[in-house]
Amino acid sequence: MSSVDIATTDALEGARTGALPESVSQRAWAESFRLALLSRLGFFAVALAASWLLIAGTTGAPLTGFEEMWRRWDAHHFLTIAQYGYTAPESDSHATAFFPAFPLAMRPFLWLGLSPVLAGLFVAGAASVVAGFFLFRLAEEEIGEGAGRRALLYLTIFPTAVFLIAPYSESLFLAGAIAAFYYARRHRWHLVAVPAAVAMGARAAGLFLIFGLALEFLRQRNFSVERTANAAFSLIVGLLPLLAYGAFLARATGDPFKFLVHQREGWGRAFVGPVQSFMNTWNTWDVSTHPTNWLLAWRLEIVAALVGLAFVLWALWRREWGFAGFMGSLLGVLLTSSWYYSIPRMLLTMFPIVLFLADATSKRPRLHEWLIVGLAPLAALGVVVFTQGHWFY
Repeated sequence: MSSVDIATTDALEGARTGALPESVSQRAWAESFRLALLSRLGFFAVALAASWLLIAGTTGAPLTGFEEMWRRWDAHHFLTIAQYGYTAPESDSHATAFFPAFPLAMRPFLWLGLSPVLAGLFVAGAASVVAGFFLFRLAEEEIGEGAGRRALLYLTIFPTAVFLIAPYSESLFLAGAIAAFYYARRHRWHLVAVPAAVAMGARAAGLFLIFGLALEFLRQRNFSVERTANAAFSLIVGLLPLLAYGAFLARATGDPFKFLVHQREGWGRAFVGPVQSFMNTWNTWDVSTHPTNWLLAWRLEIVAALVGLAFVLWALWRREWGFAGFMGSLLGVLLTSSWYYSIPRMLLTMFPIVLFLADATSKRPRLHEWLIVGLAPLAALGVVVFTQGHWFY
């Protein structure tokens, strides 16, 4: 066998097992780091420019500094939990609605002396690089050459990509979720446990990830004793953070499901029928009772719900049962909430969307260009709205 044949055989075997040639792995790290860095520099510049150019009724420098503009909405809760814990007086009375992995990941950097905001920005950035690395490899292996960079680019300029930068848990969830699916689809179930647990510890959406991974195992139709044992072990380990969090809540509050109670009490989230949920969202037209930007935001919630349903159907059509189960179960809960709430942000965590887009643009360069033109301004707009302190999902 010639050296070319050997190299080809090694590459094919590497693609099958997930042990890619070093150059591909290095390219994945390089692309992920580069796009994460460039996007942050660009979006930081947009946020700072907005803080100067959109200010009114004052003179001199903006009153809001760089760190404060990123301490918005849920970021405030994550930062406070990281500093003081769940039960301290400084924390919100409904703080348990936020899962602990992201605040815990910030703690070492707080001990090193970083401010809470900078610690949160750093953790979000590092997690984004890890998520991008596995997304790049997943797309490159399963779709083809160039797909990794396209998928990574679409994620980086997703309309709600500001939540990959801000001190939110989306980046950490994606780091775990994409890695878990990457190893699962490479049939390396023994490596699924840790990333699945990271995702579960970051967000309640980890439950839907576990469901999707279980369907992925069934889709592969390989029920050997070893693989079944590995998959079962990994899925159980993936659930452990939820069980640990429940045990903590039971001890601290007397209710292991307190996070659900606080979601209902603090944010009005309760399970209702899908028709009622839609009508509650549709009927939010009263300008006298709702903030102005919420009126448009609720219309966009409906648009995002339709987009999410379209991609779930796309996954079903392609018989991607694991992806469909993950996205469909998550979307199903969102569509049976009191009203549509943060669906555009949740689409960011449904990472198969950018994989499907990377596949669709493989032989359609013009479609790729249109996506860039459409997504980038929306992402920049999201940064401006969020850092200016207005509601953005």
